Amino acid sequence: MHFHFTIPSSVAFAPGSAETVGHLLLGFEVSKVLCIYDSGVKKAGLADAVLHSLKAAKLEVTIWDAVEPNPTDTLVEEGAQLAKEAGIEAIVAVGGGSVIDAAKAVSILMTNESPINQYDGINLVKNAGIQVVAIPTTAGTASEVTAFTVITDTQQKKKMVIGGQNVGARVALMDPHLTLAAPPALTAATGMGALAHAIEAYLSVAASIPTDINATKAIQLLFQYLPEAVRNGSNLDARNNILLGSMLAGFAYNSAILGLAHSMSHPLCIYSGISHGLANAAVLPYVIEYNGQAVPDRVKNVGLAMGLEIQDLAANEAVAMTVAAIRELSRSIGIPTLKELGVSRDDFEKIALDSLKEISTIFNPRNPSKEDVIGILEKAY
Repeated sequence: MHFHFTIPSSVAFAPGSAETVGHLLLGFEVSKVLCIYDSGVKKAGLADAVLHSLKAAKLEVTIWDAVEPNPTDTLVEEGAQLAKEAGIEAIVAVGGGSVIDAAKAVSILMTNESPINQYDGINLVKNAGIQVVAIPTTAGTASEVTAFTVITDTQQKKKMVIGGQNVGARVALMDPHLTLAAPPALTAATGMGALAHAIEAYLSVAASIPTDINATKAIQLLFQYLPEAVRNGSNLDARNNILLGSMLAGFAYNSAILGLAHSMSHPLCIYSGISHGLANAAVLPYVIEYNGQAVPDRVKNVGLAMGLEIQDLAANEAVAMTVAAIRELSRSIGIPTLKELGVSRDDFEKIALDSLKEISTIFNPRNPSKEDVIGILEKAY
C-alpha cells in the first residue's frame, strides 16, 4: 500500500463562520487586506457581513469586485497590480470557484514573478503566496480546500491548471448561510460539478483509502441532498450537506486528481463559454458509462454510495443503473444537454483533441482516443 494525501487549508465549518474573518486575520498580524468578489456576490449582499467583520477589526480594506466566470490571465494580472499598489498583506475571497481561483492566482503573483502563465502545471510555484482566506458562496468547485487554481490562458485559448504546495488557501470558512442565496440553476450546476469531482476522484487511478472515504461520503451527501437544495434553497439542512459534500469531494480530488469529464469540461468552457459545473454535468453520465467498461466494480460502488439497490446485481447491470440514476438526477434538476447549452458540433474535434492533452486524462481509468471523446460528446448532445 502506498499513497500521498494532503489538504492545504485549515477548515472552520459552521453557520456564521464568515463573520469571524476579521478576528482571524488579526491573528495573522496583517493590516491591509484585499477583499475579492464578483458582481453576483455584491448584488446578493453576501460580502456585507465579511466587510463589516474586516472593518470592525480595523483592517484597511481594498475591494476588487471585477472577477468574472472562468477568470483569465489578464484579469488576475490586473488584480495583482492593484494588490501590489495597495500594499496588500492578505486576501479574502468571497464567492464561487472563479473568485477563489482568482484570489489564489493573485496571491501567487504577490511573491512570484509575472506572468501567471509560466506556472501552468504542478509544483512550478516556488514561493508561498500571501495568505488567502476563502469563503465559498456555492457548493461546487471546493477550490477553498484544494491546492489548484484554474485560470484561462487567453493567448493559447486553454484552461491552465496551476497546482502544488504553494497554491492553496490558508483557511476555508465554510458558512452554509452564504449559500442560501444561490438560485436553483446555479445550485444545480455547481452541485453536479461537485458530484463529478467526487465520482471522478473515486474512479481515478490515483485513488487511495483516504480519497475513497471522502469521495464516497461526498457522493452519498450530494446525491441525497442536491435535489432538495435545488427545490427549496432555504432548507439549511440541505445546504449544509451539499456544502459538506462539495468540501469532502475537494479533499478527495486534491490527492486523487480527476478524470475525463473534467478534461472535457475545460475545452467545453473555452469554446462554448459554458460554466464548469454545467460542462461537467452534461458529460458526466456518459463518461461514467465509458469508464464502466474498465472499472465496473468501482462504478457499482458509486451506485451503492448513491443509495441504489444494486448490491445483488452483476457489475455490468449495476453500471447501467448507476448511469441511468445520474442521468435522471441531472434531468430532474434541470441540467441542459450540450445542444441546449449552445455547443456546436463543429467544435467536437477541437474539444476532443484538447481533452486528450489535459492532466486529468492521465488519471482516467480508461485511456481514451479522439474518437472515444467525440462519441461521448455525441451522447451528451
